[in-house]
Amino acid sequence: MAGGRISCTTLNIILILSFLVSFHSCTGNDSSVTRRGTLVIGEISDFEGLNPMSTTDAHARDVYKQLFLELLEEQSDLLTFKPRLAESYEFSDNRKQLTFHLRDDVYWSDGVQVTAHDVVATFRAQKDPKVLWASRHLKDGIDSVVALDDRTAVFHFSEVYPYQLMDANDGVILPKHIIEEVPPEQIKSIPVVELPTNGPFKIELWVRGQSLTLVPNERYYEKGKPYLEKVIFKIVPDQTTLLTQLKAGEIDCMESLPPSEVQGLKENHPELQILDFPTRNYNYIGWNGAHEPFENRNVRRALSHAIDRKLIIDNLYYGFAEECSSPFPPIIWAYNPDIAALPHDSELARKMLAREGFIDRDGDGWLDRDGKRFEFDLITNYGNQIRMDTQIMVQEMLRTVGVKMNPVVLEWTVMLDKIKSGDFQAMVNAWRASTKADLAPIWSCEARRAGGYNRIDYCNEAVDSLNARACKMLDFEKAKPLFYEVQKLIYEDQPYTFLYVTTALSALSNEFKGAKPNAISMYHNLHEWYIGEI
Repeated sequence: MAGGRISCTTLNIILILSFLVSFHSCTGNDSSVTRRGTLVIGEISDFEGLNPMSTTDAHARDVYKQLFLELLEEQSDLLTFKPRLAESYEFSDNRKQLTFHLRDDVYWSDGVQVTAHDVVATFRAQKDPKVLWASRHLKDGIDSVVALDDRTAVFHFSEVYPYQLMDANDGVILPKHIIEEVPPEQIKSIPVVELPTNGPFKIELWVRGQSLTLVPNERYYEKGKPYLEKVIFKIVPDQTTLLTQLKAGEIDCMESLPPSEVQGLKENHPELQILDFPTRNYNYIGWNGAHEPFENRNVRRALSHAIDRKLIIDNLYYGFAEECSSPFPPIIWAYNPDIAALPHDSELARKMLAREGFIDRDGDGWLDRDGKRFEFDLITNYGNQIRMDTQIMVQEMLRTVGVKMNPVVLEWTVMLDKIKSGDFQAMVNAWRASTKADLAPIWSCEARRAGGYNRIDYCNEAVDSLNARACKMLDFEKAKPLFYEVQKLIYEDQPYTFLYVTTALSALSNEFKGAKPNAISMYHNLHEWYIGEI
C-alpha cells in the first residue's frame, strides 16, 4: 500500500491476523515477510560432507543443522534447551523414560509429514554398528526409542545420569522413508542432496570445490523464515584472497579472521562489523602414538617443553587467544583452571630426549637413535595461515633441540582422510569441544576404533575410569574433582601439545542484521538473519 493510508479497522484486522499466525507458528513471525538478499560467506575449504551420519567436520555440522532439525535447540549457556521439532518434553518419575511431544506442522521438503517414526528410525541408524556413526557412544545409555503415536516419541534409558536430555537430543532427525530404504551400511553414503530436509534451508546447488548454495525450504514450519533469499558458501582456498574479497565486498562474511587483520578492518572498513565471541575451540599439535617415538610419554613431554606456546600466541594472535592446558576449554563448566602449563625449556627438552636415547652421535646437529635421525612430518591444512605459521615457528623451536620437523600442508579433505586412517605422524589441528562434559569421545581407549575421534591412539585406563564415574554424577559439584583429575592425567601424558584457546573472530557486512553468534555456532540462527527491515 505504498503511498496509501490504512484505516484503524483495517489495522486492527491486520494485527489480529498477525497474532493468529504468530500463535500458530510459535515464532511471532508474520508470514507476509518479503525475503530479500543473498548472503555470500567465504570459506577456505569445501565441506568434508553434509550427510549428518557420515561427516565429522564441525563446520559441516554448522551447515547441515540449517537443513535438518534437532528435537530441541541448545542454548548459549550450553546446558539448557528450547523447543524445536519437539514442542515439549518430560521425564518419568524415575527419569528412565523421556517423552518428546512433536509439533504437528513440520514437513519434509518432499511433502511427507515429520513424525515420531522418523525419530525412531534415526535412533536405530545412530545406534546400528553397521552404520558406524561417529557419535554412536552418545546413545549408549539409551536402550530404545518407541513411537506411541505420530507425535509422541519415548526414549528408554538403561541408567540415570546428568546428560540424558543432551544425549537424546544429539543428532539431527532424518527421514525414515529414505534411510530405511537402503541397507544400514549404505546410510552414510546417501548424497545429502537426496535427503529431503525439514530445517529452514535446503540445498539448491553444490559444486564441489567452488560453492554451496542454500535456499529457503518453503515447507519450513516457522512461516516467513528464513528472511534471506539465498545463502552461498563460496570456496576460496587462500586466506589472503579471501580477505581481499571481503574488503572488496565480493563476499559478505568471513569466519576465522586473522587476528592481525582485526584492527585494520575496524579502522579502514566501516562497512564491516567485527564479531568476537567465546569459542569452544582449542588448537593443538597431536602426536600419533601409533608411530615411534610418539608412543613414548617422555618424548611427547620433551617436545612440549621445546615449543614456546606463549611466543606463538604473542606473534600470531594479538591478544585474541590464551594458553591451553586442558582438553576442556574454559567455557565448559568442568574445566580445571589449576593445571600448570609445561614451561618452555629447551635445555630440559634436550636432557629428556637424551634420556630416551636421542643424542647427536654424528655431529650433524640432529638427534639420532639406533642410527636413525629424529625426523618427522607435521601436517596441517592449506589455507589456514595461522596453522601454517605455527608449523614454521615450531620447526625452528624443534631445530634448536636437534629435532628435524618437516612442515607438510594438505588440502583439508585430504588431511582429514589421512587423520582418519592414521596415516600421519603429527598434526596441527583444532577441536570444537562438545558442550557435554565427557572426555570419552576423544580420549577413551574405545574411541580408537574405526569411526571414533581418538585419532592419536591414546589410551589411559585411569582416564577412562574416572571420566566414566564423573559422567554419571547428577551433582556437578561432586563430579568436578573427578573431571579435574582426568584433565590433569591427560595433560601430564601430553598426547597433544595443547597450544591455545581462541576467541572467535568473524567479519560481516553491516547490511546484514540479526546475527547472534555464540559458542555453539556462528550460524546457529542463520534463518533469522536479514537485510533492511522485517
